[in-house]
Formats: sequence, structure tokens, C-alpha cells
Amino acid sequence: MSKNRLSRRDFLRMSGAAGAAIAGASPLGNLAKVAAQTDTTINVLTVGDPWDLALQSVVEQFTEATGIGVNIESLGYTALQARLINAFLTQSADADVIAVDQMWISQYADNGWIRSLDDFIAMDSDAHFDDFLPECLYSLSTWRNHVWTLPIASYAQGIMYRTDLFEAAGLDALPASVADAGNWTWEDYFGILDTINGMDLDGTSMYGTTVIGAQPVPVVHMYTQLAASYGTRWFTQFPEAPWDFTPTINSEANTAALHDWLRLYAASPPESINYLWFDAGTRFSQGDIGMFYHWTPYFYLVNNEGYLTGTPSPVVDKFETAVLPTMTAGGEQVVSLGGWSLGMPSTSANQDAAWQFIKWATGSEGQKAMGQVNVKGHQFADFSRKSNYDDADLNAIYPFLGTQLEMMRLGDGKVVRPPAPIYTSLEGVYGLQINQAMTGAVSPEQALETTQTLFQNILSGNQMIPYGVESFDDTLDNTKALIASLSGM
Repeated sequence: MSKNRLSRRDFLRMSGAAGAAIAGASPLGNLAKVAAQTDTTINVLTVGDPWDLALQSVVEQFTEATGIGVNIESLGYTALQARLINAFLTQSADADVIAVDQMWISQYADNGWIRSLDDFIAMDSDAHFDDFLPECLYSLSTWRNHVWTLPIASYAQGIMYRTDLFEAAGLDALPASVADAGNWTWEDYFGILDTINGMDLDGTSMYGTTVIGAQPVPVVHMYTQLAASYGTRWFTQFPEAPWDFTPTINSEANTAALHDWLRLYAASPPESINYLWFDAGTRFSQGDIGMFYHWTPYFYLVNNEGYLTGTPSPVVDKFETAVLPTMTAGGEQVVSLGGWSLGMPSTSANQDAAWQFIKWATGSEGQKAMGQVNVKGHQFADFSRKSNYDDADLNAIYPFLGTQLEMMRLGDGKVVRPPAPIYTSLEGVYGLQINQAMTGAVSPEQALETTQTLFQNILSGNQMIPYGVESFDDTLDNTKALIASLSGM
């Protein structure tokens, strides 16, 4: 990184000092005084995920450092999406900073609803942009070779399993790192399920696993990890150029994955067909689940007996985390990488202050402060920066960070759940059909045949087949090149 670039913070400091000198006042010595003089307050719209609780607990640190006031309003997922779309369509300045689901990036960027952060990043050396994991930026924040948001909470997927149950069954510990994984495959995973499903542990009859079965959205989040591991891809070619959105969802790989998904469901509590994300996590917390895979926030959330209750669960100190298996021995893994990022609406009237907040909240120090919050237990470890994974204090709180980092490094959010501009419509169709297969109303083959037909109709109806807009070769390597360019490397 160039050492001679002027940071935006330094720029604001000098500008404020110059203004004060012209007015006959004493020059201001730090940013906090400049910000206090401007008396700026920004409005931030977030979503009710664990990271939001951590952020609200430390936001005063930002105000104390900058003098910039922050009003945070937290909404549910559906309410946030509706609120944002309404504000964008009416061109109302509803917020200065917004939480953005990775699947919304393409729509928001293509419509000009959020502004690119490229100029802010390039100007600000203290953004330490090259500290972000490229995989997180690629999956959550970039679109068409621009950075639109910065990650506030990145989620990979990994395994949680009961060590006491494994010991009772005479099973070896699962690999906590890829280096130790050897020939760890999904066949091995299902073999373990066959062993532990129905076992008795201290008077409790154990289910082998649990799934997220609710449609239309939740089931897709869990199922697509299995499907991607089996080699499933949604389209003929995306995100590599040229884009061809002809669907390939009805493939042999996906048919095999859906059949095995039903095996997972058969080893799960029957009611899991209606489970949302946190239902599966809290079910593991109740002590009758042997192992399952899920988003990495549940590496710490399962320490509570319920979702964010603060009451210790019966599995505390009785479980470990592990890396995901591969389809074939020694094969490549593709890990689902999702989460939330912070962006700036184009209508914001406080863009400099909004940028300062985005930079702080997603920065190494702000993220560490969030990770150290102990409200109802330590409940934020969804880091996107390399320096946070190297931090000794954070590793002492969250001993699974090494495993989580390895899953992040294998993450590819643009393949597992590709953020095509009409993703939400496709996801709704997909989730319904997976759920129908779980009920037995249709066979896996019928479910995927229907999904393929509906995908084709939706994509054609939205003029994405054939795709007439210019493509972009949206690869991880191109994101790495963008990081280097904006970091002055």
C-alpha cells in the first residue's frame, strides 16, 4: 500500500482546521473535534441479526471518537427489504447507511440506488482495504468490478457435533482443519449419521442431525451448501463471462444432492421441515442432536439454550466444530459464504459521515469491539478481516476461529447462491420445490424438473435468456486485482 496517500480522515481534519483558522478560531487538533463541530447525526438501518446487537452495544465508541451521532433502527429481514425498496423508488433520504443482504447488491447497484465506495476506499489509506478477506468482498460486496458495500458480518458454513456422543459411539473426532481432513467425504458424514441416529446418551434418544426445512428462503440456505459440494451449479455460465443464465438446476449432481438431503431429513426431528435458521440452531442447543452443519454464527449461538437468550445450553463444553466434507476423497470444496454488509444510499445527504461510520464498523478495531461484547454471552465472531482472525484476544474468546477462517477461505457466494438480479424470485421457486420433496408430495426428480421449468420461464420473462446486457468476468482473481488497485498496491 502506498504510504503517501492522504487519508479521508486526514483530509477532513485539515479541512476543518483550515476553516477554523479562517474564522479566527484555534486550529483543531483531532478528528473528534472536527466532527463535533459539524454536529452531524446519521441514520442507520440494520437487520435483527446477532451482529446488530453487538454493533448497538459499541456504537457509542464511534461517537466518542468522531463526534458523529448515530441513530440505529433495527428491522426484520422482510420489513427491511420492503422499507429500502420503498425509499429507493420514492427517492427519499430514508437512511445514510443501510444493511445490505448479498443478494440485493446487483439490483441495488444496477439501479443506482446505492453508491460505489471505490472513491472513498481509494482516498482513505486508513480503511486498510487489503486487510479484508478477498473471498468475503467477492461474495458480499463487489459487482461489475466495483465495491458497493463493506462486510459487517460474514457467514461461512461448518459442522457442529457432540463430542460426548462421538466418544460413546467410539467415533473419532472430526477434522477441525482442511490439513487434517484427509479423505473426509459426505459418504463418511452419512455413515456417522447412520451410527448415531437413535442412540441413547444419558437417557436421551438422539437424532443424528437437524435440517432447516422451511420454505421458501430458509431451506435454500442450508440445502445449497450440500448441493454445491456435490457440484451443482444454477446456470450454464455465471459468474464467469460471458454470462449464460440458461438454468442447469435439473442436473445429475443436484438430483443426487436432493436424494441425500432427504436422508438428512430422515435423521432429523420431523418438525424440522418447518424450521427456520435459528430453529435448527436452538434444536442442537436442546441436547438431542448429534451433529449438523449450519452458518458459522451458530458456532457461538448454540451456547445458548435458545436464540440469544443468554441462558447456557446443555451442550456447552460438549461440542466441537469441524470443516465440511467433500464429495470425493481429497476433492475440492465450495463453501457457501453469505452475510451482511453496510452500504450507502445514493440519496444520503451525509455521505462523508456515513463513510466514516461504515469504515469504523467494518474496520478491525470496530469489529474487535463487537466481538468483545458480552451481552447474553459473547455473540459476535463473524469477522471479514484477516487481522481479526489473527487477534489473540478474539481467539481466546472464540477458539473455533481457525476452523471458521478455513471455511471462509473456501467460500464462494457467487456460485452457491448466485446473486443474479432476480435471485429472490428464483429462490422462492427453488425453496418451495425442495420443501415439497421433503413432504413426499413430489419425488426429487419431479421437484427439480419443475424448478428447471420455472427457472426457465422466470429468466426468459425477465429477458435474461438470452442475456443481452454486457457481461463481466466476475471472478475471485478479478476481485483480488480490484483490492490491489484500490489499496494502491
